[in-house]
Amino acid sequence: MKIRTMLIISMIVFSVLSSLLFTVFVGVHLSSSSDSHYRQTMRELSGKQSHAVESYFDSYIRRFDSIAGNPAVIDFVNYLDLDDGGEYDDNNDNDDESEEDSPEYIRVRSALEALTSNESGITGITIFDERNDIFIYTGSNRRNFLQTRVNNLSEHQFTAFPIQSDNEAEQNFELLHYARIGSSPYFMLCSYSSDDIVTFFYNSRPSTRGKIVLICPLNNILDVTFRGNLDEGSRTTQEYIRINSYIRKDRDEQYRNGTTFFTYELGRENSIALFDRISDTGWLLGVIGKTSDINDYSVDSIAVLRNLAIFLGVVMVALSVLFAIWFTKPLVIIKDVLTKVRRGDHEVRISISQGNEFGKIAKEFNDLLDNVVIGEGRHKTVIEMSDNIIFEWNFLKDEVHFSNNFSKKFSYRAPTDSYKDSFLVKCKIHPEDTVNYKKTLEKLSKGESIQQDEFRWKNIFGDYVWFLLRACAIRGANNEILKVVGVIVDIDNAKKKEKILSARANYDALTGLYNRETLEELINNEIDLITARKNEFAILFIDVDDFKFFNDNYSHATGDQVLRFTALSINDIVSNYGMAGRFGGDEFVVCIRNSEINDPAKTAEEILTKLGEGFMCDVGDQLSVKVSIGIAIIRDTAKRVDEIIGMADEAMYKIKKSGKSNYGFIN
Repeated sequence: MKIRTMLIISMIVFSVLSSLLFTVFVGVHLSSSSDSHYRQTMRELSGKQSHAVESYFDSYIRRFDSIAGNPAVIDFVNYLDLDDGGEYDDNNDNDDESEEDSPEYIRVRSALEALTSNESGITGITIFDERNDIFIYTGSNRRNFLQTRVNNLSEHQFTAFPIQSDNEAEQNFELLHYARIGSSPYFMLCSYSSDDIVTFFYNSRPSTRGKIVLICPLNNILDVTFRGNLDEGSRTTQEYIRINSYIRKDRDEQYRNGTTFFTYELGRENSIALFDRISDTGWLLGVIGKTSDINDYSVDSIAVLRNLAIFLGVVMVALSVLFAIWFTKPLVIIKDVLTKVRRGDHEVRISISQGNEFGKIAKEFNDLLDNVVIGEGRHKTVIEMSDNIIFEWNFLKDEVHFSNNFSKKFSYRAPTDSYKDSFLVKCKIHPEDTVNYKKTLEKLSKGESIQQDEFRWKNIFGDYVWFLLRACAIRGANNEILKVVGVIVDIDNAKKKEKILSARANYDALTGLYNRETLEELINNEIDLITARKNEFAILFIDVDDFKFFNDNYSHATGDQVLRFTALSINDIVSNYGMAGRFGGDEFVVCIRNSEINDPAKTAEEILTKLGEGFMCDVGDQLSVKVSIGIAIIRDTAKRVDEIIGMADEAMYKIKKSGKSNYGFIN
């Protein structure tokens, strides 16, 4: 199937599915979240109205303080103190005509009535003492309140108190609160109309069928359409009976943490209610709504989304077809050009001048094709100038190809490009290297990388010459081996130099190890070889800890035994992959080849362990030897041998300072 067709079908399917999934997802989300959204709205409304109620209470308190500071009230309280309250205390019975006709009583009562008429919302004022004995009051019904309820309230705490009403099915209330007048032993009680505090939130209901109610500390409920006491079943509606069953169980515990939600059934309709404590006033504010409002909101929203999704789906399908045709046009051009390039036409180029990614791809491809043409010529020139031989084993075609400089080293000419006729199979290998070479070919056939295998091949002059072989596999998308690419490096001169140095090497007379001069020459040769081998080597600088102890406490002969034992132990460990020499006195130097394979740290641990086992000296004592070892890893030829050994010596010195008998690397 063509990309254009696939893209059109894919985009149409994506457009339709995305529209459906969007509708389903948002619909489910709205259905599941509509309740939480509705509850959140109720919380916000409750918080707003609770703050408003607190503000009303604060305004009443300010009015109260203004009245309590009125000169007439202050003079009256002072007069009561001077008279000790005897003249005006009627012991809750104001039928003493002489007291009511007294000038002081008339003056204060007139002042209070004037304050009541001037202060909006105030319906009555009462002054009483700590025994609830009333001295003076305006309005009505405060006496009964003082006799029955005032001891249950705190100062400045508001409550709704019932007043007489002709309609027994509905009660009216006044808001009452009291506080001490200054620092005197007398209190003032103010009553306010409950109409103000009820009607101010009438227009802030959660919905047309919702409402807000207030419940005072005495369980009196204030509603726009109903007022009553929740504990009086005969006068309370069925709805408030259900609400009271929720909030009366444990009022303090229920609202300890603030807001609480509950639902209740009334007839065929369910309601949801939120009740929240208004600060520390003892009042509860309730927000009541209908659960059907939540469902109506969700259904209406889903219907709008469904129609929108259908419209968007049709538009997206049409746009998808047009977009797919426009988008794939450059791909068709690129495909045609690639086909021509594959057929050998290296002069063809992509003619796309767009400023988007397709235009950039066209430019990059054209530049890449130019570079490939130039690079092929440069690659051939570099290979021909290099002394190293490059080869490629193509597994798909089972062919082997060598760079042109192959003929400068070897006389063999393969009759075909087939692997079985190639130099890799037909080469003249030194008898001693035959087994290892067969293992290397087996690794190559499995796609394993060859780091640095060294063999002796017969060259163009008929001599066995040392060569280094490195190779790596190139794999396809499914990890199958496509080809093996390798290099053959002539290392004969370096190997011969190493052999000559070994043949004429001078050994230390006491330990039998290389002496310092020979060891440095051998390390220099290793520096030359790492360039060809592409490997690294390590230098270990070893110093015997507390060597003077053996000479001073035993003898110099015993000290020589310690040095010979140390040298023999070191040489036994490293002889298979390195060389060791005595650097001077009780100092030894070890060179480890291929340190990326032969771990220097492991070698150091083996030396410490071997020397720690000790030996039997000439006086019959078992002596163990402890040493400090510094390690330097060498990866390039930039440093001289004295610098390299100095680096290892520096690492050893740090070990000496930090406690001896250990090893460490140079930082």
